[in-house]
Amino acid sequence: MDTLFQDIKFGARVLIKNPVVTTVAVLTLALGIGANTAIFSTLNSFFLRPLPVAHADRLTYLAGQIKGYDNGSTGISYLDYRDLRSQSDSFSDLLAYNLNLVGLDYQEKADPILVSFVTSNYFSGLGLQPAAGRLISGAETEQKGTEPVVVLGYAYWKKRFNADPSVVGKQVKVNGSPFTVIGVAPKGFHGLYSIVEMQAYLPLGLRTAWSDSEAFWTKRDAHDLKVYGVLKPGVSMKQAQSSVDVIMQRIVRQYPEEKDFSARLYPERLTRPEPDASNGTLIVAVLFMAMAGLVLLLACTNVANIIMVRATARSREMAVRSALGAGRLRLVRQLMTESVLLALLGGAAGLLLGAWVSNLLGSIQLVALGSRLRFDFSFDWRVFLFGMTAALLTGVLVGLAPAFRVSRTNLSTVLHEGSRGVLAGTARARLRNALVVVQVAGSLMLLVVAGLFVRSMRNAERVYLGFEPAHVLNASMDVREIGLDKERARRFFRDLEERMRNVAGVQSVSLASSIPMGYSNNANPVYVEGKTPDSKEPAPIVFYNSVSRDYFSTMRVPMLRGRVFTDQDTGQSPLVAVVNEAMAQKYWPGQDAIGKRFSMKSASGPFMQIVGLVKTGKYTSPGENPTSFFYVPQDQDPQLVRTLQLRTAAAPGSLIPEIEREIKTLAPSLPLFGVESMEQSLEGANGFFLFRMGTRFAGALGLLGLVLALVGV
Repeated sequence: MDTLFQDIKFGARVLIKNPVVTTVAVLTLALGIGANTAIFSTLNSFFLRPLPVAHADRLTYLAGQIKGYDNGSTGISYLDYRDLRSQSDSFSDLLAYNLNLVGLDYQEKADPILVSFVTSNYFSGLGLQPAAGRLISGAETEQKGTEPVVVLGYAYWKKRFNADPSVVGKQVKVNGSPFTVIGVAPKGFHGLYSIVEMQAYLPLGLRTAWSDSEAFWTKRDAHDLKVYGVLKPGVSMKQAQSSVDVIMQRIVRQYPEEKDFSARLYPERLTRPEPDASNGTLIVAVLFMAMAGLVLLLACTNVANIIMVRATARSREMAVRSALGAGRLRLVRQLMTESVLLALLGGAAGLLLGAWVSNLLGSIQLVALGSRLRFDFSFDWRVFLFGMTAALLTGVLVGLAPAFRVSRTNLSTVLHEGSRGVLAGTARARLRNALVVVQVAGSLMLLVVAGLFVRSMRNAERVYLGFEPAHVLNASMDVREIGLDKERARRFFRDLEERMRNVAGVQSVSLASSIPMGYSNNANPVYVEGKTPDSKEPAPIVFYNSVSRDYFSTMRVPMLRGRVFTDQDTGQSPLVAVVNEAMAQKYWPGQDAIGKRFSMKSASGPFMQIVGLVKTGKYTSPGENPTSFFYVPQDQDPQLVRTLQLRTAAAPGSLIPEIEREIKTLAPSLPLFGVESMEQSLEGANGFFLFRMGTRFAGALGLLGLVLALVGV
């Protein structure tokens, strides 16, 4: 230990005596380690940091899978969930929730909030205790029409109720109905949907309180629940999967409508940030981690070259030490101590840089379904351990070659001829040249990858969207939040359209149940008339939109043939639809799709007739392949959550105050969400956001590589 402390003190003096070299090396390592810790913090947030629940390491996600369904995994029906919970012996608990948007009114102020309708064992299964009051529990909470109670999310309680504990027991209104606040969720728990902040929790028995649909309770193919299981101690994923398979096979034999359905188990961490087992976030994260690792490698070669030059200049010093009796291992240890000290300084600076970048990323403002998306990239012990481990390994890596090179210096040659004559043409010079080659090659690789990302971004921006986003304003609303049923909602939306048409600066008005590349989409099985369904193949599921008559002119969706919807397309008239080219080519190849019929209900109807054909656009992502899509009139598919879309002559943002005033005149307590231009909406998580972030990440890493290569040369 005495020798170690001596080496550390001497190494510190050497670094201080060479401030320029030390500063360049520390900054170089800080860039490499900072980039790695920043990206690792995002990886840690999404995949490594456990949820603040009991037995987080045993928490699994049951993803529903439908044969022939190409849009990832789905949920599980309540009936299937109930059978799985009662029959499986692999889980200590099987809990579930359903995500939805409601309006919460307190003291004459209404908020659209994101809620989870949870099973009776949701909180107990996760081992959670309330911050105030009590949590949802008891079998009766899963019975339809259970007591109207609400548990507030901790962050929402702080923001909306100023963390007032006396709010427990008070009345609030949820979608116009009185509810009692019974408790507050624990601090730090944000819900199982990790990407958003859950603002409240309601009993599952109230899942259909504001709709007349019985499918949730009675249909096996109503796959609406997100189901999580807590494995029993000692039970492996493989054993639990086998148990689930046996139960699902039993269900399939008993209920033919589930013949194409199965359930797969995944570790909960691999289903983040979206609870969809098919998401590719992990692949993207590993790609950027590999790019950051390459940046660190470039930093290491740069610093190794610097240390190599410094060590060569110190050859005479090492020779004198050797002449005085220092062994080769002693010289190596001294030089390794200096390089590790240098790396630790670089690691500390890199952690500061990484923390700054992580905070910058965490400040990104994105809102989905009325709730801000959570980007918590704060540092914890895993990030610090990663950063310091990277620093130590870097110190060893950059110090090994110079230390062994100098320790093998010929004593007689150095003492008699000096160090100048042994530099050129030696193996040292060849090694330094090799390091420079590695830096240039690595930098070029990073620049090529960054260039590919930039080209992908430019291609995405130039892709045909199927509509014109400029000068379109969106304003979403859920009329269930003010207690409207379907008939009163129909009259409200009709009056709203008429009122909006009279606003100065508004050119066209329409309503839609979803917007392109938004956070909510409709999908339904499609049964083509005249085609006998194959008993072995499920009916294909196709995305669709329920729109008002002027939707195509408001969004400027090109009509190729046929007609748009009219006022005559009502709930009492024959069912009609407009399809895109991709759907027409897939289901009626080589034929004119106009006049063809298909059903959303069953192979025997009722059928809707195709009256129009539009160009294929983008519906869920700018990068999606051409996909089938169709539109139906809103009166023939009434929905209570709608987006008002206005094409304006001026900048859409300038009309927001006037539009909000007009809506408040019709419905004073109706909260709005997603009030933004269509161009702003396209910058969301399902739009160009990931493309832009990927391009910026890749560009930043490419620039870092270029800077490091220039310094190295």
